[in-house]
Amino acid sequence: MHSVSKQRGVFVIELTMILLAFSLIIVFTMDVVVKQTVKGKLDRLSYSLVSLLRERSQLFDGKETMTYDEAAQSFSLIQRSLSNTMGNFDISRLGMVIEQQRFDANKNPIAAVVNQHIFNLGAYECEPEEALSRKIDLSPVTQFDNKLALYQVTLCYRTDNWYGNLAGETFERVRSISLSFGR
Repeated sequence: MHSVSKQRGVFVIELTMILLAFSLIIVFTMDVVVKQTVKGKLDRLSYSLVSLLRERSQLFDGKETMTYDEAAQSFSLIQRSLSNTMGNFDISRLGMVIEQQRFDANKNPIAAVVNQHIFNLGAYECEPEEALSRKIDLSPVTQFDNKLALYQVTLCYRTDNWYGNLAGETFERVRSISLSFGR
């Protein structure tokens, strides 16, 4: 009789540990699914925005240098799109960096004048993994012997940190980076 109560106690302890582990797996899975959903939305938006920016010289009077107003309009477009597709969208969790690298007639990069070609927008700190200035070799040379301008859009969104809170870590930033060259 005494061993039956010990077995029940051991069973309860083992069941509790298994349920706890199972709960952690469920929370981790939910966290990954939410982050992947946000990542997919950011990927589509960053790709669409970099495509719009690269076409801007064709669409807007041939002006190649971006302005802050254009960057702010781009941010507003991203904000509206996310607010329409995410039920719990919070603007304070969104950050965006738009970078433009142009080249002179000798195919040398034109140095940005105090953030003239880098626009940081949004309340959330967002930095690309690698700055566009380190990717200048990706710009192709045209048949007219010019290097095309490069554009890079980085979108960041701070998601909830469900699993990170349980694990004592911070896993909240979702980032998407898209790169393209102008026409």
